[in-house]
Amino acid sequence: MGLATLLYTKQVNMNSVRFIAALSFSIFSLLSFAQSKTELKWLNKNTAELKSGEGYNFLALKKAIGNRRIVALGESTHGSGTYYHLKSELVKFLHQEMGFEVLAMESGLGDTYLAYANVDTLSGKQLRDFSVFGNFRAKEATGLFDYIKAQHSTLSPLNYVGYDTQASSDFFFYQLKKILADYDKELSDSLSTRMFSYQRAYGYGANQDSVNYIKHRDIFVETSNTVRRYLEDNKEAIMAKHQLNSIAYKIMVRSLTMFAASYNLSYTDRWNGMALRDSLMAENLKWLLTEVYANKKVIIWAHNGHVEKGERENPYMKSMGHFLKEQHLDNYYTIGLFAYSGVAYQYWTKKTIPIDQIDNTFIEHRLITTGKHTPFLDVSHARKTQGNSWIFNLIHAYEVENGGVINFIPAKRFDAIIVCKESKAPTYSD
Repeated sequence: MGLATLLYTKQVNMNSVRFIAALSFSIFSLLSFAQSKTELKWLNKNTAELKSGEGYNFLALKKAIGNRRIVALGESTHGSGTYYHLKSELVKFLHQEMGFEVLAMESGLGDTYLAYANVDTLSGKQLRDFSVFGNFRAKEATGLFDYIKAQHSTLSPLNYVGYDTQASSDFFFYQLKKILADYDKELSDSLSTRMFSYQRAYGYGANQDSVNYIKHRDIFVETSNTVRRYLEDNKEAIMAKHQLNSIAYKIMVRSLTMFAASYNLSYTDRWNGMALRDSLMAENLKWLLTEVYANKKVIIWAHNGHVEKGERENPYMKSMGHFLKEQHLDNYYTIGLFAYSGVAYQYWTKKTIPIDQIDNTFIEHRLITTGKHTPFLDVSHARKTQGNSWIFNLIHAYEVENGGVINFIPAKRFDAIIVCKESKAPTYSD
């Protein structure tokens, strides 16, 4: 074979390769485009628009929930005023239109129950501030607490309770101080400082200071146990003087027991505190659902990471929702809430976090491509079909408190997804 012939043959072969490659790419692109159109068609058919003018229309969500007893409302960040407003309106709807009787908030068990027990003497804003963590004390949530107060005196109140093992305000400590003053004045006067050792121990642990971690861990655990023993040893006198019913008394004792249990960790095991917290919160909810609010329909408010029924990719802990799903099976319905754009406010750092790097690999982007402002997608009974295979595969999402970009299988982690087109920071100036 001559050189010219060889070069010509090689050129023909190269051109053939380029042609085949180009043709393959074109076919792949066409198939990808067709698949995208199929996905969008499926999404348009299966998503509902929740936004209705200045308010919301939750009828599609009502149909999806059906007669389930427990609805868990998640959120991808604890720093969105948009979420607080949407979830507040959804809680009202679930109470008014679907007969849900209890709101269980990601807030202190003792703080929330005792604040609600005093609801007649508090404003809605005070009920909010005496029960929830600082990041929830936003103007966008105040209407919910006004609503809880207004419904308290009706024939169908929205009972309000917390389930967290942490203190979310000083209200529980304030009640304990009044009780302890009759038995141990020094402990009563120093209680707030002693209980603040919880935060101190966490800080020292994060800074790898084992000596001070152990010191403040022991102060917190021993104080919790000491106060609990005062309550148990003087039960009848305390209940009579402070007009505590049996549930309120049990809540106080249980709160102190959970305080001690949640921080009884060695220095080496201190990072297991998050997993321990979720397991103990699940125990609190199990107790509340069986002994305090038996047979009542319950709304749970928490972060996505707490209410998920299945894990994210590479899970490092078992979340509260995993326990609830195991206990209640199909009676547990969990909703993941996300935002496509806007900002989140990180309360503990006082920083505003942008939500602006979401592309077509994120679940937020997929749902917003429907053109809906606040799309709702139920996946609880979804079966694989053309256009929805992605809900059975790993996909990205953005969750501030979980470190930013996360991966999970939508149908495995939640029963439904809501995406807000834009998240606005909470308003804390009311």
